[in-house]
Amino acid sequence: MSLQTAGTTLTASKDEILRAVAGQRRALLSLVSALDPEQFDTPTALPGWRVREIVGHVISLDVTSLNGKILLVAFSSMDNLERWNDRQAARWADRPVPDLLLGLDRWGRRFVRLARTVPAPLYRVRVPTLWGKGPGGLLIWSRAYDEWVHRQDIRRALGMDDEQVDLAPVAEFLLTAMSAAVLPSFAGRHGRVDVSLEGTPVQEWRFDLHSGTAGPDDGGEPDARITAPAHSFILGASGRERFDDLLSAGTVTVEGDEPLGREFLSKTRIV
Repeated sequence: MSLQTAGTTLTASKDEILRAVAGQRRALLSLVSALDPEQFDTPTALPGWRVREIVGHVISLDVTSLNGKILLVAFSSMDNLERWNDRQAARWADRPVPDLLLGLDRWGRRFVRLARTVPAPLYRVRVPTLWGKGPGGLLIWSRAYDEWVHRQDIRRALGMDDEQVDLAPVAEFLLTAMSAAVLPSFAGRHGRVDVSLEGTPVQEWRFDLHSGTAGPDDGGEPDARITAPAHSFILGASGRERFDDLLSAGTVTVEGDEPLGREFLSKTRIV
């Protein structure tokens, strides 16, 4: 498959994106439904957020997407969005556990129904996003990524292992978002960086710095190849792990032009 202009083409269809979003919500609901009520008060690694705040955050994204209020901050700075997220999560966090579980289920279904009304061509229209200019479908697809990452936040807080299966839609979102977020910072540079995520059927992606294009690798050797287990790479990109630590541990490796690969990783932050 040939490279696509950065941020212009989705490799997933509308239906695949909707299935990914709905699937991640089912997995989150399954996890928290099995918790004892007191476990909702468990602190997580996110400053000031218990399991309750994470659940409240997810529900508030549904609610504000449906009422349009999220549009007031969706295109602002990441700092503004994070402060806004804190306020919105607090509106739900201290509600009784049955209300939180009902909210996850009910509002999640409503969000998917809303996303389904968006015509498929609009998923591919380039719009401003948090990660740079990219296809509008990224804004919906990001919910699958966000919920997978937050599910690991909850699992880690409760002493559970990270999940390492069914990562293809999450990994593919991440690589697409990186096309919009990372490549512009290399404008005017030369080099080709491949990212290979192990444990997922997603094809190795190539990021061509000179042309500003990215997509499934179309052949030929890159200048640098980054290889990592998919779940570790996602946790690094989301800030839950440090890429420097993952490199030191050998979890993430760079072949070829190591300084280029490390620089590329240093600019990879998708939250």
